[in-house]
Amino acid sequence: MSENKTGKYLKYAVGEIILVVLGILIALSLNNWNEKRSLKNEEIKLLKEMRSALLSDKADIISNIGEHSSAAKSCAILIRVISDKLPYNDSLDFHFANALNSTKFGHTSSPYETLKVKGPDLIENDSLRLLLNDYYDNRVGYQFGLQNSAQRAFEAARERQFELFTSLRYWDKMKPVNYNGLLENKYYKSWLTFTHGEREWESGQFKNLNAKVDALLTLLEDEIEKSN
Repeated sequence: MSENKTGKYLKYAVGEIILVVLGILIALSLNNWNEKRSLKNEEIKLLKEMRSALLSDKADIISNIGEHSSAAKSCAILIRVISDKLPYNDSLDFHFANALNSTKFGHTSSPYETLKVKGPDLIENDSLRLLLNDYYDNRVGYQFGLQNSAQRAFEAARERQFELFTSLRYWDKMKPVNYNGLLENKYYKSWLTFTHGEREWESGQFKNLNAKVDALLTLLEDEIEKSN
């Protein structure tokens, strides 16, 4: 004090405080950067898992579209045969079976379940997050509801058709017990008409679902590409 060094000591103390504050701010900034990078890596990892799951869904959806379209075609052929009272041909045995065949949607949802646990905000892209919610929470649920309803109807139809065919090898071929009697069977023709519409409807719904998957895959690819 006597040597008038107070100003120097104050400047030194202020300098030390500034250095400490700067050190803390830099440390916090680095910590935030590391945390954001970790979250981004976690997001990209999950997006890649979702891409794989959606590609698996897409393959199954395309298979379902083909199966339902094929069954609808068989129904249309049989409706024409019955309406025109065409003579029996053993090539019809495939269509008798194919009209009764059914499929199941093999869906993979584990990456989305992981996202729900980690929190939807892990996905930064709002459009992608909303589309994922719509696909998994709405569209897939609707498709399974439609499938379950159709499955119950087909199980009931199989029970009733035991008396019409010698076997119910609906994955192969079915031969009618009495072909001429089948041509006059009002129940069978009504069932074919209903099933034809049902199969075309299900095929259309799977096509809509496929469009949703394509939109999701495009957004996923964009987000994954940005990280490279």
